[in-house]
Amino acid sequence: METRKSAKVWGWGDKFEDVKINCERYVDRRWTETTKECCIGIMARERNKTIFYFIDAYTSDPKSVGNLAEGLFQAALSQGETKVDFVTIRFYDNVVSRDMQHRKSIEEIEEELKKREKVIASRFINDPKVSDAAKGKEVIFIPETRLLCELRSKVANKVIIEAVYGFGFEALKDFINSLGNELIKRRIAEGVAGYELRGSAEELKINDVDDGYDEVYVYLGLNQASILF
Repeated sequence: METRKSAKVWGWGDKFEDVKINCERYVDRRWTETTKECCIGIMARERNKTIFYFIDAYTSDPKSVGNLAEGLFQAALSQGETKVDFVTIRFYDNVVSRDMQHRKSIEEIEEELKKREKVIASRFINDPKVSDAAKGKEVIFIPETRLLCELRSKVANKVIIEAVYGFGFEALKDFINSLGNELIKRRIAEGVAGYELRGSAEELKINDVDDGYDEVYVYLGLNQASILF
């Protein structure tokens, strides 16, 4: 997969109405005869929950870019206290979204998480930061989780949500489902095609150890090299 051209076309502090205008202007200048697909990317964070997330919509129709960008942007803003950091445009000389398939069921993801929990416990239980605090207390590991959701669409080749959260899978799943439903309501997407879990236990590191009365909470974060912000 080779990106021919990539640019940030909007940043926080710019006027909200400029998202569509900027995307359309950039596409008018940069789309060429060899362009086969374009990705409109939204990078945002929900500040109350500290959820970092991306929405990527892939299209081969330059005329659809402005409306897609505006729809993605408004969908992102609908999710709690969201700050959209950037809107980006990436051009490709082939249809890269064909190879992007995240088709596991949520039940399969939950099974993967159970297996990961066992690996996490065996890897970190004897770490001095954990064992020194534990001293017979129950140890609860809370890992940062990175989840992708692929959405079917009639107005785009593909729509993908990617979100990262460090305080429980249920809240992350609920957030992605809420955002997906908003995209469906706005007719950018039709439904969920599937999910994928990213970030192995080996990529986690200890961020914090909270020594409670009966329990020790160990917060684990993904190495930033594994997350493309």
